Parts: sequence; structure tokens; C-alpha cells
Amino acid sequence: MIRIQVREMAEKRGIATAYQLRQALGVSPTLAARLWKGEFTQIGVKTPDRLCRVLKCQADKLLKYEVDRET
Repeated sequence: MIRIQVREMAEKRGIATAYQLRQALGVSPTLAARLWKGEFTQIGVKTPDRLCRVLKCQADKLLKYEVDRET
């Protein structure tokens, strides 16, 4: 299972809310909320590029693979 770590990385950079993330990225409120909560199933290539630029991190810091214990 892939775990989304956008919120954790944003908080490390002083971004404390989905609203602040939205402003920093220049995305819609809906996308910012989904990124913040880690509640999305797909994402385009431009969004991780923006996230990495704004959060000053590599893409591997935004996603984490965890073994699914159910399988």
C-alpha cells in the first residue's frame, strides 16, 4: 500500500493547513484538501513536480510504500 506523506512534508516546511498548501501550490481547494488528507487515487505529473519544488524535497519523500498486512 502506498501512503501519502504530503501533510508531513508540508508541516516540516511550515505549511500548517490545506489552505496554506493551496496558496503555495496554486491549486484548487479540492485538490489541496485531498493532498492534505492523502485522499486521492491518481495524480498528474505536474502536481508532484509543484509539491517537490514548494516543499523542497524529492518525490520519494511524498510517497511511502508499506507492505499490506492483509495480503
